[in-house]
Amino acid sequence: MAVSGECMSDSEPIVIDTETWGSQELCEVIVSRYFVLGNEGATPASWEVRGLDDKDASNQLVRLNRHLKPLGMVGVLEDRNPPILSIARYPSSHSVLRTWQQVLVWFLMAGFMTMVGASWLARYETESKALQTSTLGQSALFFTLPIVVSLLIASHLRSVVAKRYGVEIGHMVPIVFPIPMPSWPFGIVGVMGQRRTDLLPMPNRRALGLIEIVVPLTLFVAGTSLTIVGLSFTSSTPPSLDEAPVVFEANAIVQILSASWLGEDFGIRLQWLHPTGIAGIGLSIIGWGLMLPIPGFPGDRALHSLIGPSEMRDSSVQTSIFVVMLVVLVLVFTASDYMPWIFLALVGAWQRFSPEIVPQPFVVDEYAGLDNQVRGRLASIVLVVLIAGFPGMMPSSLLGDYDAGLSTESWPDELAVQPGEELSYLLVLEPEGVLPVTGWLQMRIEGGMSSQWGISSECLDLRGTCPFSGVLQANTGEVSITITPPETSVVPHSLRILIDVQGNQKEHVIGLIHTGSSGPLQTFWALVDGGVNPLICIDVRISEGDSGNLTTNDPYWGFANDTELRPGLQEICLRGHEGAMQSSEGTDEQHRKLGPEVVFERDDGSNETWQLAIEGSEPALYISGGEWSLPSWFAAGSENVIYHADSGSAFCPSSDMAAEVDTSENWSRTLEDYSPIQITGDRGGNGTLGLGDIGWIAVCSGDGIIESYRIVEGVDVLIVPGSIGQGLDSSEFVLHNRGGEQLSVSVEWHGDSPESGIWDVSIPDFVESGGSAVLGAFPTGELPLLRALWVSADEDGIVVHLAARCPTVGCA
Repeated sequence: MAVSGECMSDSEPIVIDTETWGSQELCEVIVSRYFVLGNEGATPASWEVRGLDDKDASNQLVRLNRHLKPLGMVGVLEDRNPPILSIARYPSSHSVLRTWQQVLVWFLMAGFMTMVGASWLARYETESKALQTSTLGQSALFFTLPIVVSLLIASHLRSVVAKRYGVEIGHMVPIVFPIPMPSWPFGIVGVMGQRRTDLLPMPNRRALGLIEIVVPLTLFVAGTSLTIVGLSFTSSTPPSLDEAPVVFEANAIVQILSASWLGEDFGIRLQWLHPTGIAGIGLSIIGWGLMLPIPGFPGDRALHSLIGPSEMRDSSVQTSIFVVMLVVLVLVFTASDYMPWIFLALVGAWQRFSPEIVPQPFVVDEYAGLDNQVRGRLASIVLVVLIAGFPGMMPSSLLGDYDAGLSTESWPDELAVQPGEELSYLLVLEPEGVLPVTGWLQMRIEGGMSSQWGISSECLDLRGTCPFSGVLQANTGEVSITITPPETSVVPHSLRILIDVQGNQKEHVIGLIHTGSSGPLQTFWALVDGGVNPLICIDVRISEGDSGNLTTNDPYWGFANDTELRPGLQEICLRGHEGAMQSSEGTDEQHRKLGPEVVFERDDGSNETWQLAIEGSEPALYISGGEWSLPSWFAAGSENVIYHADSGSAFCPSSDMAAEVDTSENWSRTLEDYSPIQITGDRGGNGTLGLGDIGWIAVCSGDGIIESYRIVEGVDVLIVPGSIGQGLDSSEFVLHNRGGEQLSVSVEWHGDSPESGIWDVSIPDFVESGGSAVLGAFPTGELPLLRALWVSADEDGIVVHLAARCPTVGCA
């Protein structure tokens, strides 16, 4: 059948009616397949919804997003009542680094970590060098490999958990600081994800919480385990150290797990921890730090999961968290000097102050809350890590006194004694630092009646010293001492112990107190004022039921306060007249002047006499410019040794080793702390000792101290026989002016003699620089005067002091 062209030409054109859809209509049609739409929301492409056919809204959202993803869109369900569904563009997110770049970064960071571990091996093994092949190999095996494997496991677990929820999260890369410092010796400083959290849709709060805690929890568990492994690798004996070690602090979990099998060695091993242990502590700190609720950290995103993103956006919640962070910041600044903690507190407070600069997690289904079981588990994990895993206020720090000799921390400051009863005590020998300690102990009783006391110990050798060796934190020693007081009433004395360790000499003083009776509390009078009219004081304790009055028959001393004593503690002081110190003829075994005899006259009629030495009253050696020309008579014996220190009390060397100084020619020698010298030769040359302007100098022989002096800066004037400022026994003496200036000589008279002309004085007007003069001051007259003769010298000249006082009963 044919069709003519006319029929075709007569036909009418067909008009097609089309309806153009915008994105709003398109989204509405797609959404309506899964939800029943209600009112429109405040933003475009958003509606109040409920699941189609009353199906679960969260399940419907999953189906909707499967439909929308190929279209480059995503639906977000807000936590409202009713829930609001918004349609937005699917965020474009990709890894910052390509695969080959990530591998390169991992290898670079591993190299940095190997350098850090090598520096620790070189620090603890003096024969190793940080860049030696063997050292680098050990570092790679024991330091780098544990860290890298732990990080890879954490990154892989994170990726696995994320894929379970349909999230392509990518891998992490470590961040390493290759220069170990005491405040951060771990190398690893953090880990960094490859995708921005605000461009990575999380299905729901459960997925967000589980994904974000994987890395902190894995690093914390791995770090805690490696710390315990490192402790087992660490010896309890210190390595060879040329510099201060870094002391670490472990979290509570490590302490609990290690205490059962390490005991006291736990704290010891943390002072030179094996590199595997250092790696473990570093990882556990990183894991703990990532769990902190600091914006940008996984811990903050876990907080979003626990509380809810909509609640976290609430201004009142943000303000509350910001206030908490400010409180934490203040507490950290107050309680800690650890710079990483201060840095974290500052970052946390600043991020909370400006939360808009930190990308917030993108949760697709905010409407699906977190069931109580999951919330409880997540919160428990976070709290356990944050509380039990707290690394301490100072996770790492330098041990300053690593070679500090013997510790006296456990030694007492006071022991109670009874008259005539032996007292035995055990001194524990333990190092103050970490290195083995070898040396000697010297012990002596000091006080006004020290010769009546006895002290003994099984460790004492022929020299009277107590040697010890190889004392370690894990191998402490003990010394048993026995103290025997006199039978009579006990006046306080002191047990002074010199710890003679090469380079670490120190003293410890133990007060020996009779607690059951009234009497002084200190061993010595305290010289409160050392001027022309000296003032000495001491504390006195009077027992309950005891009372009385104090008297003294010394005409050179008088009481400066109340002499009536009642039960309790009170201070008594005596003021001296001119010559009070010099008039005292008695000294203790360390050449301190004895103070006046003080009689405690009790109300019950009994009396008790107290006589104590005066602290700081030893003879003085005046030195100009820190140097002293050695006189020919000083330390003249062939066996004598000169000993000096800048602090403490005068002691003799514990061993026979002394540097010999040949005096046949001119010589000069600076005496270091506790460095004895022995003078040899015929003393034909002039010698100079460098002593400084503080401390003491002693002349020792095999029998102990022959003479000792306090070192005082002053005019270099010598008296033979005698000393400047000390009472002179001889009426005639030679004065040597060894300074560079001529000094005038004058006389000062002191006392209460009723007659004049009681001295026959012969002195020159001056003494030339480098010159000598003979002076004489002879007592005359028949009066029973108590006399004192001494010499003082300063830049203004030399003064000969003459004091004479009547006895307390008078001169008649």
